[in-house]
Amino acid sequence: MRFGPLVPAALLTAAVVSVGACTYQPDPVQARITNPARGTSVNAEAGRIRLLATRIDAPEDRKLLGGTNTGLFTTLANDGDLPDRLVAVSTVYAQQVVMRQGTDGTEAAVAVAVPANGVVSMQYPGGLHLELVGLKLDVRAGRLLPVAFRFEKSGTVTVNVFVDGFGLPTVSPATVATPGG
Repeated sequence: MRFGPLVPAALLTAAVVSVGACTYQPDPVQARITNPARGTSVNAEAGRIRLLATRIDAPEDRKLLGGTNTGLFTTLANDGDLPDRLVAVSTVYAQQVVMRQGTDGTEAAVAVAVPANGVVSMQYPGGLHLELVGLKLDVRAGRLLPVAFRFEKSGTVTVNVFVDGFGLPTVSPATVATPGG
């Protein structure tokens, strides 16, 4: 049986595609964003809202003392076509959770607009972030604290957030969020 020139070319193409499929590597940035538990941070979802790189910072001595405050950092990504709003955050381990703009900003009630198909970064003490106020007990680094995030449209999700975020890489867009939006 004799084969025309198209058969060897087809076999060669199939072999190249097969080898290429074996060496495919997933995008490491996307894998980091979509990983449900990335190192010592937490990713979670409430409806079409994703919480990314969520963590609670511990001081250098790795212990948070009762009665003190500490930062709660996250990035909110809205995969939906409608805007939403983070309207409350709470944990049984703190008297309250507030929003703060910068390290010296005044405490405000949680009200963060999350635009449709948009991202809001609350990752840095010098910018918009959340803060646990009046810890009810001493908390050591390495512990997981349950924190409830309530959205106006997407509902409430409770996640176990890891304590000890100093020096960790974060997921943060270039856009700046405005309180209350």
